[in-house]
Amino acid sequence: MESEGITLQYCLALLNTKLIFYLADCLNPTVNIQVGDLKKIPFIKPSTELEIEITDLASQNIEIIKHLCSYRVIETNFKNSPLTAFSEPTMRDRLRAYLNYENTSISSVLINEAIINQLIFEVYNLSQEDRLQVENKMGKPVGELPVLADARDAYLLASTIGNETVIKFIHNLPSITFDVELIQTVKEEFASLYQGNNDLEGFCIRHQINPINVWYWFSENQVLPTGRAIEIVLEFLADACRTILMEDEDGIIPLVGLPGETRLLDRLEQHCLNNGFTSAQFMQLDGLLGHPINDYMEHYFFKNLSDHIKLYKQMPSTPFIWHLSSGPQQGFEAYIIIYKWNRDSLFKLKTQYLSKRTENLEFRQIQLADTNTAQAQNEKEKIRLQLQEIAVFTAKIDELIAEGYDPQLDDGVGKNITPLQKKGLLRCEVLNAKQLEKYLKADW
Repeated sequence: MESEGITLQYCLALLNTKLIFYLADCLNPTVNIQVGDLKKIPFIKPSTELEIEITDLASQNIEIIKHLCSYRVIETNFKNSPLTAFSEPTMRDRLRAYLNYENTSISSVLINEAIINQLIFEVYNLSQEDRLQVENKMGKPVGELPVLADARDAYLLASTIGNETVIKFIHNLPSITFDVELIQTVKEEFASLYQGNNDLEGFCIRHQINPINVWYWFSENQVLPTGRAIEIVLEFLADACRTILMEDEDGIIPLVGLPGETRLLDRLEQHCLNNGFTSAQFMQLDGLLGHPINDYMEHYFFKNLSDHIKLYKQMPSTPFIWHLSSGPQQGFEAYIIIYKWNRDSLFKLKTQYLSKRTENLEFRQIQLADTNTAQAQNEKEKIRLQLQEIAVFTAKIDELIAEGYDPQLDDGVGKNITPLQKKGLLRCEVLNAKQLEKYLKADW
């Protein structure tokens, strides 16, 4: 395939068409398409008019996707969370507004891809029979499927389409009516939308429905998929914690307040208030997460963030925020950030944070010494176990220091976190056995 003098956007558009997938499948009917296979595909130089039109549509799609990426904390061009970018009165309303906006945007991408698909047929001068042969094997682009008249009208009003070709294409889409039971079935599956590989395009392919129809029913139904809501809140909390930890002098923040050290949850609430949340909106995060936020940050956040990051190949295999924990009694709990974590952090953790936490617990023991109620007895036992746990945790810190643990940011997240997991200092394990062995063998 030769493409001299052709824009990169045109090439990207071409490579994502049904025709190229069809030809590649003919040349190599396995899942592993090689560079050599692509080179065998004949390249037809388009007319200037078609090249400009296809390049323009491809450029629009690139900009749409780049903009959507700016709402994802895992992307390099991240700007802000949907929870702060949208201004609806409740957190649920903000999420619904964002998802409707996202569905509108992705529907535009899918419509543009459908138009590109037809224009490439023109470039290759395919007959109607040839086109049907490609579509029978590869399927029609979902953007070409029929639309409800009401959905079409609503979409053209809601979207900001400035391209006359796109507007004309949408107007010319065949109209359709749907059985009430089918519509209900589709709506019932909205709860699983965005889970796993069930994105908007996959959802439309599976149901063979134009994305404009799905967008229309989704916005009409005012649904909020639980899994996606939790994912957005998780990314919001990751960004908030990153900001808070980076603003902290040493990047170590305990979950239980200490003298001169405000606990994480209080800082998190203040961060939200500083970013335009009301106290009521901050409390609404509990309902979205399915747990009180304090409980979520103590027991779920670190593991969920670790699992979330592993889904994306462009991210490190471990999170940039770590949850240190002395154990199930929660004698000591703190969040740290890799960007400020170094050998001096270990000494500060031991001499400042652990010692202050121990002093607080021992002082509480003295206060309870003459109290013999059942509640007091339970608290005394809890403190005894927490102090034991902290002593073990402190001994492990001493071992790390004696072993020469000297974390360096340039060594990468995996190598720096491995000794902590090996010693059992993390709230949960983030490396599997193979990764752990690999990093343990790395030279320090």
